[in-house]
Amino acid sequence: MKKRMEISFIAMLLFAPLMLSFAAPYIASQSVENTMQLAATNTITRGPLIESTTNESTTIYWETTESAPSTVNYGKNTSMLEVMTNSTSDTVHSVKLTGLDLDAKYFYEVESGDAQSEMYYFFTAPADGGKFRMVILGDNRPSSSTAPEQPEVFSEIIDLSIGEDPHLVIMTGDFVYGVTESHSQNLVAWEKFTNITDRINHYAPIIGVIGNHDTGASTGSRLLEYYFDAFLNFGHSTTYFTFTYAGADFFILDSEEFGLEGRITGEQYEWLEEALSSSQSPLKIVSAHRPLYSISHIGSALDVNITERDRLQNLFEDENVTFFTAGHDHSYNRIVVNGVTHIITGGAGAPLYNTPWGGAYNHYISSNFSYSEIDYSVIKPSGVVSEHQKIPSEGPIEIFLRGFANTSRKENGTIPEIYFSEVPVTKYFSWDGNDNQTELTGLPDVEGNHTLDVYAENEEGQWGHVRYLFEAYIRDTTGFLPPDDTADGGMSWITNIAIASIVAGAAVAVVIVFLLRRRGKI
Repeated sequence: MKKRMEISFIAMLLFAPLMLSFAAPYIASQSVENTMQLAATNTITRGPLIESTTNESTTIYWETTESAPSTVNYGKNTSMLEVMTNSTSDTVHSVKLTGLDLDAKYFYEVESGDAQSEMYYFFTAPADGGKFRMVILGDNRPSSSTAPEQPEVFSEIIDLSIGEDPHLVIMTGDFVYGVTESHSQNLVAWEKFTNITDRINHYAPIIGVIGNHDTGASTGSRLLEYYFDAFLNFGHSTTYFTFTYAGADFFILDSEEFGLEGRITGEQYEWLEEALSSSQSPLKIVSAHRPLYSISHIGSALDVNITERDRLQNLFEDENVTFFTAGHDHSYNRIVVNGVTHIITGGAGAPLYNTPWGGAYNHYISSNFSYSEIDYSVIKPSGVVSEHQKIPSEGPIEIFLRGFANTSRKENGTIPEIYFSEVPVTKYFSWDGNDNQTELTGLPDVEGNHTLDVYAENEEGQWGHVRYLFEAYIRDTTGFLPPDDTADGGMSWITNIAIASIVAGAAVAVVIVFLLRRRGKI
């Protein structure tokens, strides 16, 4: 018996390698399968983002690497979360939560398979007419030398904006330096942008107003897929649209239509006219990239066609538009024209523009809107509030100058562009302290400095007054016209004459040297 056991043991030792050789593929396959199962962990590649919100619902969006069902855990207390699940497997997820309390803060997280997000929160809208918070910013794009990297100050502004706990965010355009024919380059540029904006989109919907740097028009056609991928825009897939939030009606315009840049005309104007006339809201807010009353892109904003610009302003007045926001000028500026407040907010990171109107600093706008009042603060990255305004405002009529700035040098007969914050009951104009006139005339026919006094009376009998100073020149009868000192700081005509004389003298010297060389004297 002992001898048989020894023989069996020896046989097992002899056949063990052969048995292992047969078993090895199975063992290896099991190991690879287990490894693959571990590596197949689902990942959230974008989001979660707040697509849209009402006073009783919100829609949450996210993307994953692998198809899986969509689950949102949510509630007003992180320890008591409700669950909403869409059992359809996909890599693009959208879940709508309904039956929410109005004007409430909800916490949420999302799950898709084994992928789970951090805990974020959002705010439902208040009742119609109630106060809601909105952050407005624009023109964050990098410069040509730093693209596609986004400016560091833009990232700082987004982080500050998150701290405002906004219900909504509006961005007024120029998000990337440019859209080119290179798909891979465009993907990189826009991803660097959304990596920053998604940080605030976790908490509030973002409305993106398309800017001239965002369209790809320089390629010969508009390449809009990157813009549409970047913004959820309350579910809209067009570049101009309208939506309602807390009873306020918003109208988003496209000032960059191909071949119609700087104009709101044709089908878009007809759509806007109908949309505004159909609105019953006492609070109407319009946004476009280009402003109506530019301080740096004068003549290439929505004033490309003055007749169309004035028609748009008249439409705003007729339909009681309260607030218009724009970018394009890399600065902050405010003007109120016949009751319509126009805000330029273009200081979120793009190279700043210095103008005589000031405002060349990085900033964002934190605002509160309701049927009864609008108030907003212009906030620098340091946290300093550079300006605070309320609508409606109290006091005398405000008077504004556009087209060219105070102290500008203009040809005699040039009429300044004067605007009033409301339609005056009475207005007067006086050149050089002479008799008041009810109609504004151009600069006097005398060279030199001239003062213009503007007076405006409101319905309460309060008078507003501003004095401007201009320098007039008269066109030379020989046809020589000294260059104008433009609003953005042109050179004086004396300087230009000096430069022209130097250039002419240099040209004569070159001719003389050439002739002397031909004669062999040098």
